Amino acid sequence: MASSGNFNFAFGGDATSSSHNSAPGRTASGFEFSFRGSGGNASSTTATTTGGFSFAAAPSSAVPPAAAPAAPASTGFGGGFTAMTAPGSWSGFSVATTSVESSGANNNSKTNAFGFSQNPFGRSNDAAAIADGTATDEDNQKSNDDISTPKIRALAWDPTGPAALSLAPLPGKVDGFETNGNNNIKDNDESNTTTIGLDVFLSHDGTGSTPEETECLLRILDAREEWLQSFDSSRNNIDNVDSANANGITELSMEYRAALCNCLVSLQQKLSKNGFESDENDNGKEDDHEDDEEEANNIELLQLAYAVSHLTEIVLLPPLSDPGNATASSSRGTPGIGGNRLDGPPGALTADTVRYLRLHHTKGMGVGDLLELPHVLDMLESGQPEYYQFDKQRHSMSDADQEAVMDIPGPYGYPYWNLLLHLIRQGELEQAWAVLSRSSACRRAEEEAAAYYAGGRSGNMSPEGDGFAALRGILLSAPLAGGRGDQYCDSSGLDDYLEGDELEREEDEATARETRGASGANRGGSVDDMEEEEGSVEGINQLFMEGVPRKAYLLWESLPRRSDRLRTLRYRRALRRHRQSAVEEDKDSEAVLLPETFQPRAAMNAFRRWQDMVKEYVFSAGMMSDLFRRFRPLEDMMQIIVGNVSSAVAKDPTMTWSERLLMELLYVRPDIMPEDIAIRAHVAMKAAGSDQGAFEEIVLGIMSGSAGQVVEVMFSLLGGASGAALPATVTSLLCNLLADAGCLSFERDSSSSFNAQTELLLIAAESILSSFAVQEESNIGVRSAIRLLMPHAPPNRIKVDASNGDDGESSPDEVFYEPRISSMISEAISHHLPRSDAEARDLLKLCEEAIRLGSVRIAEACESMTFSRAMYHGSKANWGRQVHWLLRGMEVQSCWLPSEFSRTVGFASHRHFDAVCENAANSLISTLALNTSLADDERGDGDALAVALKVATDVVDTVLRDDVMASVLKGHIQANLLKHALDIAEESLKGNNPAVAENIIHCLKERKFDDAIITLASPSQYLELLHISSALLVREEKSESMQLEGSECAFGVDGMNVLMSRLTQVLSWDGVMCSHPLLSKKPSLERENYYGALRLTFCKGLTRAYSSFGYSARGRPKFSATCVAQNFSLEEQVDLMLGPCI
Repeated sequence: MASSGNFNFAFGGDATSSSHNSAPGRTASGFEFSFRGSGGNASSTTATTTGGFSFAAAPSSAVPPAAAPAAPASTGFGGGFTAMTAPGSWSGFSVATTSVESSGANNNSKTNAFGFSQNPFGRSNDAAAIADGTATDEDNQKSNDDISTPKIRALAWDPTGPAALSLAPLPGKVDGFETNGNNNIKDNDESNTTTIGLDVFLSHDGTGSTPEETECLLRILDAREEWLQSFDSSRNNIDNVDSANANGITELSMEYRAALCNCLVSLQQKLSKNGFESDENDNGKEDDHEDDEEEANNIELLQLAYAVSHLTEIVLLPPLSDPGNATASSSRGTPGIGGNRLDGPPGALTADTVRYLRLHHTKGMGVGDLLELPHVLDMLESGQPEYYQFDKQRHSMSDADQEAVMDIPGPYGYPYWNLLLHLIRQGELEQAWAVLSRSSACRRAEEEAAAYYAGGRSGNMSPEGDGFAALRGILLSAPLAGGRGDQYCDSSGLDDYLEGDELEREEDEATARETRGASGANRGGSVDDMEEEEGSVEGINQLFMEGVPRKAYLLWESLPRRSDRLRTLRYRRALRRHRQSAVEEDKDSEAVLLPETFQPRAAMNAFRRWQDMVKEYVFSAGMMSDLFRRFRPLEDMMQIIVGNVSSAVAKDPTMTWSERLLMELLYVRPDIMPEDIAIRAHVAMKAAGSDQGAFEEIVLGIMSGSAGQVVEVMFSLLGGASGAALPATVTSLLCNLLADAGCLSFERDSSSSFNAQTELLLIAAESILSSFAVQEESNIGVRSAIRLLMPHAPPNRIKVDASNGDDGESSPDEVFYEPRISSMISEAISHHLPRSDAEARDLLKLCEEAIRLGSVRIAEACESMTFSRAMYHGSKANWGRQVHWLLRGMEVQSCWLPSEFSRTVGFASHRHFDAVCENAANSLISTLALNTSLADDERGDGDALAVALKVATDVVDTVLRDDVMASVLKGHIQANLLKHALDIAEESLKGNNPAVAENIIHCLKERKFDDAIITLASPSQYLELLHISSALLVREEKSESMQLEGSECAFGVDGMNVLMSRLTQVLSWDGVMCSHPLLSKKPSLERENYYGALRLTFCKGLTRAYSSFGYSARGRPKFSATCVAQNFSLEEQVDLMLGPCI
């Protein structure tokens, strides 16, 4: 019995002395870890990774650089990278500013713990030697000659690439040019200026990502997101949650494999096309050939990763079950969701293992490889292919064509029989009959049979004709596990899953057309517009052997009835494409139902019945004796079918271990116990006589149930640690699948917070970021990395037991989450500058759920990103968009975060929003004051007022249109100030004096806010608002009659109280009124005259306000609608006016 595997990781140590084991085409680094699985011995591998790094950021005298423009200073690492003078912590990894040793042109630099040069830019760094005290006198003299100031290199994150660090050039002379530390280098000619670029250091080694790999990566992430959504919805159905979860894990693995398969097909087609174009151009460059070779190595690695994921799915993940049967997936009662498949019944894994071996281990000898070779097709088209020899054909070929003609290895002297033997070994019996029917003897027997039936079955068929007829029935009726290789069965273990819904849809459309009476009952679905295919479709259920139906091979499937349904739908689709009706035998066969789930006894009974009939017909009755005498290889092949391997075949040195194992699984022990497959594979490897390679050992380990070895090999050998985005992501997600299925249990030291799943996720995210950064596609990298990490970022809220508290009181809920995941997400966002608003909105949407659950670091990073977008629009003078993104940052911090973590003040977006509103209000009030004169013939700049009015309008409209933040900003000081300032300007242009007065009093009136007495307007705006008020009063005075009785004041008594109180403050600040003579300052005469005019205007206005008190019968309002003086008598208001000044 196999039990779940476990493994340990170990970081640290002196990586400079460790061995490096890198896969072809991928770069390696020094990262050591080990896995342990019950299926094998403990193993350790040293491989490379980007999971951690240490580099020389700057000399010890370095100063912290400015933060990247994508983030405010308050966000810490979210805003940029800080060069430290002592070792520090960056997302769990070591970051240190180690000095560099250098000596002149030799530049013998030190290497850090991961083998990287501490001076990666290939230039002398004498400043570093001087800073750490290791410089010689010659170095010191050289430094004094170059520049008298310390040499410092500024270091900051490149906002266009989240994995790139930019280093400014050193001040001094560089190759004869002088520089002061910026990008401009001047020589002796002042008019000649040369611009140089910044040095860039990649924090992680990225190898890039081809378009095909990028498409595969995005498809994998899409599949996982769909699975997460379906898993959340399945929780509502308590009775079916186990079955849905078990099916979901395996279906998700199939989606991963399907994406890898499509990627491999695209890459192989691309490589073939490049190779063809290179052959067409004989003068191809050597670099192109090297690129093709590297691409071929990468394809080989992906093929191995595809094979490992397929075998893992077969052995370790739960089998697919009927979603309607909640107990089907957990009937075996073993650990993990759906049980361990190695503990299943006899024959439970035979069909899947056969498909795996055919797909991944018969390369070069598989049916798809051999039958597509041009020289093999020429052989089959010849008159007597059974006697065809490739050597005779080579004499008439060129040297290049001769190299392309590959012999078919085998024990026989003719390639035709060796080809047929390979097909029989692999169980591809449908293709075996297609090849056998090409022989001259079979074609002659078919002609005799046609004449026999045409003549009314008079006479007898030839013995060879009877033998070929029996052979056809044997091959096309074989109930082999994994199928016979026809076009209607699932040959890869993916077809049924991927095509099921589409086949059902096409069948429903065809049935609907038939119901509506459409012409041609065989026309329907999406195939009506397709061209009619040539040829005809043979029946798939024609009975050749009594008691052995042709679909009996489906009994070996985990869901036989479902597989039979899809096989029938494929057959019907083929009929529609050929405009053909189904034969009656196929219609009658549909009534025979197979069992719903795998039944080992039923499958084995059908197999034994078939083999017994083969023995009876072939060997006992001698129906093929004439064929055996003429074609000796046919007898060997029939012996294989009945489970007896002849000595000639068994001793064939060209037979691979996979073919030996296939023969045993297909013809000898199809009912093998799942846990014995690894043992028989080991025996087959030994019998093959070849050295057991690394990949074969991996296959044996996985077949034995070692889940830890799966992650180990994916990480160390198949690109998981290479810095390539796709292999690293597949490694991480495969580890998560095994953990979700209960196949992996991670050992964690109680004193350490290390978690293997987290490490693999972080490595994958770093690989994604750096791979897309090196090809200037950081937007794709950042979004993909966030999508990968986000399901692991939201914190879990755990209710704390009150009895666990020290004081016995109830404790609040505690938040537990993986901080390094959130840290990686926040850094990826903070180091990235979105190129568009749509990209920023998409990133915000990805992070919203985690923020609402309480991830503060992600919230800070998102607020930093919104701030960067606001700054961008501010630089373009797009004030509405700037305010929109500032409001988004405020929404993140104030609305998205839970109440215990939310912030209403103190962060960058809030501060800048306050500044934008206040500056817009100040600009509008100042411009309006300049355009408001006591004399009617004096006017200011109208264009400036229009600009200020537009800015204020854009800001206010943006706030009012924001459904979320408009209600939050009801009591916001600066926003309300701007709103009243805008109303003052608009109503002033309309000549609505009461409305202008009302808004001015709103700005100047004192109110209580957070236990403080404040006004909306800042003290710097008092005089300008008073100036606007005085102008209004002057215009009002001129419009009134000379009689005081019945005159009115727009401000009212209380409003004039506010105006005179603010005027008193302004006068005291300017030294006109002061309680202490030593502090008094004498204003200018012009200033004194201006203040005198204001006081006189306000006195006249106050007089009119007193006079207008009580004259409301005329239908005019006594006071402003917001004037609180309505609650006071006239005497009380006079007492307030004459009270002490502020």
